[in-house]
Amino acid sequence: MSSPYWNPQHPNQGGQPPQAGGWSYGGPHPGGPVPPHGPVGPMDQGPELRPAGFGRRLTARIIDYILAFITATAFFVIMIIVVTALTGNSEFTDAEGDLWTFLLFFGWGLLLFFYDWLYLVTWGRTIGKMMLGIKVVNAEDGGKLGQGQVIGRSAVFCLPQSVPGLGHLFSAVESMTMLGDDRERTLHDRVAGTLVIRTRA
Repeated sequence: MSSPYWNPQHPNQGGQPPQAGGWSYGGPHPGGPVPPHGPVGPMDQGPELRPAGFGRRLTARIIDYILAFITATAFFVIMIIVVTALTGNSEFTDAEGDLWTFLLFFGWGLLLFFYDWLYLVTWGRTIGKMMLGIKVVNAEDGGKLGQGQVIGRSAVFCLPQSVPGLGHLFSAVESMTMLGDDRERTLHDRVAGTLVIRTRA
């Protein structure tokens, strides 16, 4: 019975000579279908993501704390100068003093939140992380962080620190959870679906 793909009486069917085995171009391969891009093999996963260790992350966070403290101090000094220049009075009322005290004690977490959010959504790393050669990426594919991931990550780690004492204790404990994770992820990494990786040795 003649093949629907090649008729022996028409060896040049389709304008091309038949391949070895009696099949014309365009017909099925004698060994079965062949993928259009070669044999199926393991998917190329790209360079391996190397999680950043506890020491690097702690050092980077300390650097960020110092920079955030300097920023907060500069803000307070500038505001005092501006208020004094506008009012012509260098003395603060009790209400103004209470406001500055409130911001000093309860504004730290909010300051850290905006610090982390700004740098992570723009570059995927804070200044401290840049200096230590580490970066925050999407844990699924190693890609760039989404806006929701950055907000969630920054909120879980930073905002609790607006509560003096207990907030700082919470952030410290949840950060230590990375020591029990196979990819060295903290609680705020797991919540946001992020991973901190090394970008250099």
